[in-house]
Amino acid sequence: MEVGSHLHNACCSSCSGSSPDKTRQTLDQFKRDLILLLGDNLFDIIIHGSYALDDFQPGKGDLDYMVVTNENLDDAINTRLFELHDKYRIEKHLLLHQLEGAFYPKHLLRELSLPFTGCYIGTTRKGWRTIHTFRNSFIDLKLIKEHGIHLLGRDVEFYSPSEAEIIREFAESINSFILCSKTDQNRETEMWISCIHLCARIVFYLSEGRMASKTEACRWCISSTELKRFSAVFKFAENLRYPYENVLIAYDLQVSCILLLQYIQDVLTLLSDI
Repeated sequence: MEVGSHLHNACCSSCSGSSPDKTRQTLDQFKRDLILLLGDNLFDIIIHGSYALDDFQPGKGDLDYMVVTNENLDDAINTRLFELHDKYRIEKHLLLHQLEGAFYPKHLLRELSLPFTGCYIGTTRKGWRTIHTFRNSFIDLKLIKEHGIHLLGRDVEFYSPSEAEIIREFAESINSFILCSKTDQNRETEMWISCIHLCARIVFYLSEGRMASKTEACRWCISSTELKRFSAVFKFAENLRYPYENVLIAYDLQVSCILLLQYIQDVLTLLSDI
């Protein structure tokens, strides 16, 4: 889907209260900056995540992207990319400071296992770095293939994960959250909300066979009879996005989160045994 044909307009409820033109202007500026910086090495820019699913909240969360290059990047180019995003964060012009994503050479995306050099720009400056391993998830790949907005309109060949690989990735993520929930220093609001959003999206995917936005997945879980005992958890996280500022999660909801994680872990274990 090209950005010119993406009908992300004023009737989109997730963008209410903010001009949709501001997001379009942000993407246009990002495209111009990358064309200047990468030149002939730029193959495509793909917007995915909440914006592609009509769930983006200006000023909250991230504007997720994947930049595809013709060839590997190098430290000199990556330094310039870091400087560009530093500028975005400092100036806070349009929504450029919300951009977050990875740069990969196109040959990697066909296999995911070939040697490569790319770049990762995380939500905070601490995580920015040159990368040699794939940073996105299999679900990101499915979402990009189904809903990705191609700013340059190029045909990118992506690795197609199997259902077994997706289930295994889900299980690894859930196990990671279970470990975090047992460590006091990791039990911050951000961890709990991320956990709830992931759980909602996993359950929705297992039931409906497609990836949903955080809002759609939480609302679906709230209405589910089978998940009724966890409805308060999903209601709590439904509209919350980073930065969470002074939001606190009550102890009883933390307990429910742990029970929800265990429930999904059991479901995934059964699926992996089939």
